[in-house]
Amino acid sequence: MAYYDHCLDRLKEDALLRKLISKLDYRLFLSSLGVVFLSEMGDKTQVTTMLLAGQKPLYVLWVALGSLAALICTSFLEVIIGANILARWIKPDTIRTISAGVFILLGILLLTGVIGQFNAEG
Repeated sequence: MAYYDHCLDRLKEDALLRKLISKLDYRLFLSSLGVVFLSEMGDKTQVTTMLLAGQKPLYVLWVALGSLAALICTSFLEVIIGANILARWIKPDTIRTISAGVFILLGILLLTGVIGQFNAEG
């Protein structure tokens, strides 16, 4: 009887797994991977990571892990905020306008030297 119960449980698990796999959209995953990868090329995050790795060649692994952890955390927050807050209450055109304004403001602040200066001693 125990083996029969085990087989029934296994069939239920397999059905649940098949249902979960059927809901996966590999095209969405690949398109988001491609868009984020291409948008990060030459980005200030990548340049900062290269500068830190160049200044600390003995600690390249730690720089890579720190950069990876930061990107994972920020991406997670972006997905949660985008799915739960922005998409429900703000129109896409408003989001584009706000992000363009923030991007321009950050660019001006970086060009004028108000932000972005760091000193990695050691």
